[in-house]
Amino acid sequence: MGQNPGGGLRGALHAGYFAKDASFTPRLYTSSALTVKLKKMRSSTDNDASQKELEDELMDVGKRLLKLPSSTDEILTLLEEAEGILYGVWQELARHKASALYPLMKALITDELLRHTDINIQVAVASCFNEITRLTAPTFPYNDDQMKEIFQLFMVALKQLSSESGNNYVRALQILEALAKARSCLIMLDIEIDAMIVEMFQLFFNIIRSNYCSDVFQYMETIMTMIIEESNEVSLELLRPLLDSVRLDNKNISPISWELGKTVFDKCMTKLRPYLKEAVKALNLKVDEYAEIVAILCQDTSNGQNMVRPSTCIS
Repeated sequence: MGQNPGGGLRGALHAGYFAKDASFTPRLYTSSALTVKLKKMRSSTDNDASQKELEDELMDVGKRLLKLPSSTDEILTLLEEAEGILYGVWQELARHKASALYPLMKALITDELLRHTDINIQVAVASCFNEITRLTAPTFPYNDDQMKEIFQLFMVALKQLSSESGNNYVRALQILEALAKARSCLIMLDIEIDAMIVEMFQLFFNIIRSNYCSDVFQYMETIMTMIIEESNEVSLELLRPLLDSVRLDNKNISPISWELGKTVFDKCMTKLRPYLKEAVKALNLKVDEYAEIVAILCQDTSNGQNMVRPSTCIS
């Protein structure tokens, strides 16, 4: 997608993005043990006195994570404790008492946690980072190189959407929600992780299922649309998974993936039109093998033809 100076999250801050949704409260979707735990945390921390208690608890759990136990189970227990505390924290507390977050932020970014090999720990760490990103918005909680590693963990977590149940699924769903509603997906443009954005688009088209709750479709569509619209340019690499999703044969193989791709095309028509024309020519595609929207966007207005051949796609 190329350079995005002044765009993405940092540029968007000056344009008023994030102001409305940065302090959103994540929804809880299932009846897993984690969901029950987080619901209890939310209901028990809805007053100023409880927030003061959380300030002390944040400091404490952060300090304990800095002295990481050797047992994977013990580490996971500590991370779940941190996750629950973060979930109950108001954004106002994080802004005015940033020092309370510091030990935990420092512990999470250590190699021992950031690069842990256990999948459950990876997803729990990603979930904690997700909450910290929510609480510190619109400020970046870490430097660009660290944010790149954090988004790599988000990718690990998002793959857990395929499980459709369990604690890691709940965490993945909440990360997906934050990327869409808090617009934190735009950070990906600022830190220039184009290959990971392409990977994320491919992942969405591969794992979307018709039996998912409607929010999953909406969040994926919002994330992809937002990234396309805020990009300075749309690369051929990013167009490939979009085009693959709306191939006619995919309509039968994965109707929900087809619908997701078509929705993104519909919402980004103006942005995609010039890049799509170039892509159809470069890849030597026959537009009649794709959803009608592809032919419409490639229409040669000089002769009014819809089913444009690659040789005449560029007007």
